[in-house]
Amino acid sequence: RAIRYAVSNIKDTCHSQMESCASSRQCGSIFWLDVQRVENLDQMSIQFLLLENATPLFCYQASFCLSFIIKNKQTTNYYCFLSSQEKEAIEAVSVGAILSDYQRVRVENVCLRLGLQPLAYLWRRDQESLLSEMISSDLQAILIKVAAFGLDPEKHLGKSLADMQPYLKQLSHKYGVHICGEGGEYETFTLNCPLFKKKIVMCLDVFWLFAQRRSRDGDSLRRCFCSSWLPALHQNARRGQTQRESNFCSLKLIHIQSQYHKPPSCSRRCSRGYQWISGINGLWNELQNKAWKMKDIVLVHLYVRNMEDFVSLNAVYRKYFNINPPARVCVQAPLPAGQLLQMDCLLHDWTEPLEEGCFRHKEALHVQSLSHWAPANIGPYSQAFKVDELVFCAGQIPLVPCTMSLVKAATSVEAQLSFSHVKKVLEAVIPNLTLAHVVQAHCYITRHRDVATLQWESEIKLAPLLIVVIPALPKDAAVELHVTAVNDDPARRTSRHVATKTACGSIRCHTVLSADGSSASLSLSMVACGGDLGIADVKSITEELGTAFMKATKAMEAELVPQCARVFYKCRLEESLRSILGESSPSVALVPVLDLPDSQILHLSCWLSL
Repeated sequence: RAIRYAVSNIKDTCHSQMESCASSRQCGSIFWLDVQRVENLDQMSIQFLLLENATPLFCYQASFCLSFIIKNKQTTNYYCFLSSQEKEAIEAVSVGAILSDYQRVRVENVCLRLGLQPLAYLWRRDQESLLSEMISSDLQAILIKVAAFGLDPEKHLGKSLADMQPYLKQLSHKYGVHICGEGGEYETFTLNCPLFKKKIVMCLDVFWLFAQRRSRDGDSLRRCFCSSWLPALHQNARRGQTQRESNFCSLKLIHIQSQYHKPPSCSRRCSRGYQWISGINGLWNELQNKAWKMKDIVLVHLYVRNMEDFVSLNAVYRKYFNINPPARVCVQAPLPAGQLLQMDCLLHDWTEPLEEGCFRHKEALHVQSLSHWAPANIGPYSQAFKVDELVFCAGQIPLVPCTMSLVKAATSVEAQLSFSHVKKVLEAVIPNLTLAHVVQAHCYITRHRDVATLQWESEIKLAPLLIVVIPALPKDAAVELHVTAVNDDPARRTSRHVATKTACGSIRCHTVLSADGSSASLSLSMVACGGDLGIADVKSITEELGTAFMKATKAMEAELVPQCARVFYKCRLEESLRSILGESSPSVALVPVLDLPDSQILHLSCWLSL
């Protein structure tokens, strides 16, 4: 049935609606939300000179309603207006924001309260290509206001976007002007587009606007933007495929059927204000015991016994995290009998007073709108959480952003799409942040294939990438990628590789220290010689791993505090591993997995901070 939209205003909205139609969404009704009429005509969108007469511009059946929004109370009045339109059966709200968090967030907050789907198909699109796309898609708009260096009212008012495009490119390259006017450099007025039933004609000599019937040309609507880059992704994946298969460990699991009643494992709080707590059964009580608050959580790892509980789990989880929730990783793991879920979280709060002239920055990237940028949240979590120069990303699965459906392709394509989503999230949090800035990465897969190494090695060779096989991922995805990144100079990082022979096999150690020495990752993998493991072997392995862990942290020559030692394992090692690591140990998160590549029997991944 027809999906009805409420749109924020007409600037960038025509193209946003064209994107909605290209994404197979049928537009049933359109509402314009704008400011109430004021004395200064410059503060009122000129479009309403036509809308007040209910001129039927669009090809679709439309109801034109003006909302009355009081200054500084926009969100409240958005809510009042949309909630009063129940008879119109509004299902989605489209916003034309390209970079404006303020515009996008206030619409998303209203949608969350009303159970509506926010749409932001222009969000974080490349502005130069977006402007070219608008012009080539027969969207005819003129400049009606200019407010930027290099734009002259006498010369440029009334000119079309097509005429202004070369000059706007020059201004963008020389002075950083937003080519789509996202920074308020100019305002536009749309005269015609493929959605219009009538085009608008200007008679400037008498300052008159009127509508002239135009022929309906449904073929002029462009295809969905996502469909333009998906074929290239398939082609790249085919080029990158090789015949190499990883040798997955064939060791049998040592099953211990016991109820899970282990006390929480907590790291030492570092000078930068981080602390990690693992093995949490009652999150609220545990935080209170350690003088933490829910708002201090920046990252949550959630392992569930059955992914079918994902929806009901989110319903409960949402009650505790609302505005700017922490980033989250959620996968299914073969947890012990009687254990339905396992949780650990990273918390942060500054421990020292702020020095004069210094600034602290802590914010969440929480995009809930459907777009062509990256997937919206499929749960109550943020895409990323930034603390100063550190970025903690949520796990990314290969969803097509505009439909939120799983891409129908080979696992190699799913891996490339997941990496692409992570790239976009990093760049959105900090401009120019790339995969080269990643200091720690975990790749969860559901099939016994090394699907991510080639992609990772072509991008970066420093950060360790841990690949594990687990039973299931959200949305039945085959790949989920989770990374932590540092905004430093990757070329100045210190990387160290060490391989040590042991009685049971060998231990491979890989450490990466950030350029400023404030953050590091440590990767330890135990490779077995073969055969089944006995209880004596398990004790020997944990002792050797603990020794290697201590040597690796000392070799960094930095006063870093290990925060979380995440051990992915095929046999139960918790009791012996915790005792071996000692009093200065990090928080230990034991994660059972189905398999590990390259004959590994366990893999320890640790993040360290000053």
